[in-house]
Amino acid sequence: MAHSLQYQITESVRVIEIEVGKLLDLAAMLKDAGNDPLATAVTSQANKLLEAAVALRIAMAG
Repeated sequence: MAHSLQYQITESVRVIEIEVGKLLDLAAMLKDAGNDPLATAVTSQANKLLEAAVALRIAMAG
């Protein structure tokens, strides 16, 4: 049971990291298009998601 839960968390973290990459790509496109405020907001939210993913990895390691 614990192994299955660890696998699910690992897969969820991996998916979050992939989606964060997509959000950062979107933020770059928004900035290139001249929409700096929205680019900044998207980047901020992406960083929060990444921090949560890192926290999950640390919690699993401990």
